[in-house]
Amino acid sequence: MTFMNVNWAEQLQEHGKSLSRTEKQLVDYINGSPEQVSSMTLQELSEVSGISKPVVINCFRKLGFKDYKSFHSAIEQFFASQIDSLGASRQLKNRVRSMSDLLYEAASVDFYSIKRLSASLKTEDLEKISAGLNLAGTIYLAGEGTGHYPAHFLAQRLRRYGLKTLLIDQDSRHTPDMLHPADESDMIILFHYSDRDRWLRQILQHSAGKKLNSLLVSGTIHPDYVSAAGQFIHVPRGDLHFKNSMAVPMHFANLLLLAYEMLYGEKIEKQLTELEESRKLWD
Repeated sequence: MTFMNVNWAEQLQEHGKSLSRTEKQLVDYINGSPEQVSSMTLQELSEVSGISKPVVINCFRKLGFKDYKSFHSAIEQFFASQIDSLGASRQLKNRVRSMSDLLYEAASVDFYSIKRLSASLKTEDLEKISAGLNLAGTIYLAGEGTGHYPAHFLAQRLRRYGLKTLLIDQDSRHTPDMLHPADESDMIILFHYSDRDRWLRQILQHSAGKKLNSLLVSGTIHPDYVSAAGQFIHVPRGDLHFKNSMAVPMHFANLLLLAYEMLYGEKIEKQLTELEESRKLWD
């Protein structure tokens, strides 16, 4: 079994109930300190967490990881955005020695990240999201920090298809007002690429109370939030040992547009034709 087939949150959801009390304490420690754990050996994790090596080994095997390396890699990748900018900058300097290297590395990193995303995405996920978009009365979109970019992109482009969208303001004081009219006929899409998660917890709780169809797109998130969303898609930002760009999340946002166009082509063609006519009159 390789990491490509093993996702940290998915394994916790599937096998978490089988863990002993001590093993659950280990998982809580990992989820609370992922940046520290990402640089630890098996021996160091055992010593710092106060949990014996045999228990650590038994825990990762119960979660579906064949060895510590795959277990460690899954944690590192899932919590990738918590690697700070200084660390990423130092990794960049170690890998890139010239502008030619930079051109190659920057393109190849995003290329392979997008390729991995394409391999992990399921067609039924895109179909389900597209159906949700088509049925929604209003599509609310939100993303704090860099997550605002794909949220803004989708909010703007989906309107061209005749869909009603509302981009949640970055000022969290306005969020309750903006979400107040939402009801169970609406959909909300959240892009999480920030170390801060309070905004996410609040919106997910509110969305659940309103019975909104919710989609969470994230490169790193606590498993509790994954289970709180109606649908979760893991979209990493890129290679965590390189400067993480937003190319992959933006690619995913564009992929949603393309999937919707493919499934609802006739409806969209009518909307785009009307839009072009409006633009001519506007000019």
